[in-house]
Amino acid sequence: MPRADLLALTDDGLTQLANAGLVKRALREVAAGQGPVLAEEADGTVAARFSDGTVTRLPPGRPPGEAACTCPAGGMCRHRVALVIAYRAEAVPADADPTPGSAAPWDPGGLESAAFEAGLGPSGAAELKRLLAAGVTVGLEYGPVPAARLPTASVRFLVPGETGYARCDCAAGGGCAHVAVAIRAFRAASGAAEIRLGGAHEAAPADDLAGAVERLVAGLIEAGVAAGPEAHGDALDRLGRAAAARGATQVLLAQADLAGQLAAYAGRSAAYDEAVVLALATELIARTRVGDAAALGLGQPYETAMGKTRLVSLGARLVARGRGAVARVALADTDTGATLALERDFAPAEDEAGFVAGLPGRLLAPGLPLAGTGRGQILTSVARRRADGLLALGQGARGRTALLPRDAILRLPAPLAAPDLAAIRDRLAARSPGFLRPRDRLDAFHVVPVGEVLGQAWSPGAQLWQAAVALPGEGGTLHLARAHDRAAPGALDALAAAFAGRWGAVRQVAGPMGIEGGALVCDPWSVGTDRLVVPDLEAPDAPATAVAPAPAAGSSLVDEAASLLAGALHAGRRAFAAASGAGAPRLVADLTASGHAATAARLSEALAARGDGAVAAFARAALWVAAMAEDPGPEAS
Repeated sequence: MPRADLLALTDDGLTQLANAGLVKRALREVAAGQGPVLAEEADGTVAARFSDGTVTRLPPGRPPGEAACTCPAGGMCRHRVALVIAYRAEAVPADADPTPGSAAPWDPGGLESAAFEAGLGPSGAAELKRLLAAGVTVGLEYGPVPAARLPTASVRFLVPGETGYARCDCAAGGGCAHVAVAIRAFRAASGAAEIRLGGAHEAAPADDLAGAVERLVAGLIEAGVAAGPEAHGDALDRLGRAAAARGATQVLLAQADLAGQLAAYAGRSAAYDEAVVLALATELIARTRVGDAAALGLGQPYETAMGKTRLVSLGARLVARGRGAVARVALADTDTGATLALERDFAPAEDEAGFVAGLPGRLLAPGLPLAGTGRGQILTSVARRRADGLLALGQGARGRTALLPRDAILRLPAPLAAPDLAAIRDRLAARSPGFLRPRDRLDAFHVVPVGEVLGQAWSPGAQLWQAAVALPGEGGTLHLARAHDRAAPGALDALAAAFAGRWGAVRQVAGPMGIEGGALVCDPWSVGTDRLVVPDLEAPDAPATAVAPAPAAGSSLVDEAASLLAGALHAGRRAFAAASGAGAPRLVADLTASGHAATAARLSEALAARGDGAVAAFARAALWVAAMAEDPGPEAS
């Protein structure tokens, strides 16, 4: 009886079970007539005999990774890969379509999950129970290779109807609790793009968690960040203990970032930003006020070990912080499309000259220079993924990380690869505010194909490069914008040159996206032409490319309101009141006159409140302003 699972396993699916090098080698050898000799035994076992004497035997109902092989390699060796490819080649008639696999979409919700869950073992069963007890939100992608995206793992179903071919990017690689959750999610979703499973009993935050946030914010309002970490250390520690006790991972992540901001201010580090402090305080207030399991991150692992993974760069960003800079490389798991960020702060030595010019040569991690990582891909077996997508690379006893080049144009799974902008716009418009969404270092990051460059412009006053591209077919029009940053002096020249066609036609763009003024706007981290262009890593000495001038943009009144609230948290009540002078009344009047009466009222209340009502008034203003900044539409009272 033909092995339908082997016939349905595509080259891409086989690559996800093994690696691209083994698949390419096996395809080449089988096409040249150098593949194994196959035989099917009485019990349905497929046996492959190789010219070097190796014998590989795949029993019925087992995926290729479980085949017995006489070679010393474990897992998906070249013999196991060649068995699959040779089997497909022999089973497909010469006049048939040589492309393996079915293009028909299917739903993993129909898989038999009871037997799968029964075989998880004690640790897997405990993990499944924990995930469902806490509650987990799962994003779902349908199609020939369906995918489920959990907060700290992604699962792809490579072969229709076969749980043994479900691949997870956790350290187990498959056969894990994440696969069980994914099957349950598809079954319960009935075609929906997202569903939450379990956790119904987690309805509200514990009093100690909400109270810890209120005490911390009250201290910031009264004394300000300027009072130093010692003034807020106890409140931060109390919040950390309360969040850890509840397993509130999203709160823990925000608390850690806020502690980092206070430490940065005390150390006179350029990493300190009072706007970030405001955003973190607003987030903590929002998450504990809403109090559901998704907002708090209940049950989400703070960090998850990943299996052997290929992570391909989607580009890099360099951002100046005082005399130093922070570097971030966007990476994508080529199997699942999950995005991760590799980051590092760099500071110049006291007498260091040419700090900015030398940044691309700095190391993000041992053996991984920024320039090579931002333009390449890494193969690693010692990766850990934090709940917000931050990547950490370890030094395992037998694990290692290797750096390789990447192609200029990538093939990636949806929704990371997005040929239709309408779907991105709908997803962005429907999602929760940023202060309630799961934290993501690469929020709304996508890779899109480019059919035509519609034009580009340069705003000298704002130091802003802008462009627009049309996607192929009816994919829509995407706007691009990138402001100058002194940590990446060659970025804007590189973008202008790429979009003028210096290195061939622009065929792909990757970067985070958002809706601005009704238009979808991308900050380009990389551009695919005849070569890969990573603007922030390009040398600044390339000849400038002339582009047409564009109008400068200014800050909004909502931005000014956010700055006022941030200043209040930084300085504390007394210092802020003395420093703001007539600025606050002027802004309130301008907001009222421009139709932002609700914002003006909330801002006035926050600045005037004292005593027990101060935190509540500040929270109303901060949440309102943050929501307005994300969706600055017509204001309601």
